Amino acid sequence: MIEKIKIDLGNVQKTLFLPLWGLAEESKKPHPMLIDETAVRIIEQVDFNFSQAAANIDDLTKIAWIKRSLICDRVVREFLVRCPTGTIVNIGCGLDTTFERTDNGKLQWYDLDLPDVIELRRRFLGESERRKFIAASFLENQWLEDIEVRGDVLFISTGVFYFFEEETVKEFVLRLIDRYPGSGLLFDVCSPLGMRIVNKKVVESSGLDEKSHLIWGLGKKEDILSWDKRIRIIDTYFFFEDQVAGLRNKLMGRLSDFLGIQYMIYLGL
Repeated sequence: MIEKIKIDLGNVQKTLFLPLWGLAEESKKPHPMLIDETAVRIIEQVDFNFSQAAANIDDLTKIAWIKRSLICDRVVREFLVRCPTGTIVNIGCGLDTTFERTDNGKLQWYDLDLPDVIELRRRFLGESERRKFIAASFLENQWLEDIEVRGDVLFISTGVFYFFEEETVKEFVLRLIDRYPGSGLLFDVCSPLGMRIVNKKVVESSGLDEKSHLIWGLGKKEDILSWDKRIRIIDTYFFFEDQVAGLRNKLMGRLSDFLGIQYMIYLGL
């Protein structure tokens, strides 16, 4: 019998379990969009009640979690084709398992999150010469100076920035530009409408309180270009362009994409 590991995290950090649970559930299907055995292993060991999430979170939300991981994997792999020994920094990594799915045996990888999350992460995932954990807030400056960058650098962040005010995210992006010009940044965003939907249909439906609510809703992606003239949008990735089963999910997914409810942006800095 697997010994369950108890958790003691803040309200926002608790949300890290929801997409991981979604990956684990998808991996168990007969014909999954994505297989993540590490996610399955972690969820089986965690002492966390997912019954409310299972009962209340709809299929479209689960699909968005899967598509977000698939998009992230795709961008990382394309980056590694161009720069096999490059550096990737996973900001607000939580229990994310992108490294396990994309490691080419040559890259340099950093997983960064708050100390309590990193402590939990170490109970499930290990460090190595090429894969290091950083226990810090992404808003701190020191880690940006401490990481050893080989070749080009790609920053990725999923399920993080919309928990902060826009000005806070902007200031962080400008620090990245100043310290690592020429780098890339991939992250997901919600529109103001998407933020309200997620807070109601995902956060509250999962049994979490308003302390876990999303804060920042991006009006339109071009707004980010006003932050600094050095920023450019390399690509935009929507979640429901393909691989969506069921007529209702297809229709609602296409509406979500059309309205920009939730998607991913890849910036050149």
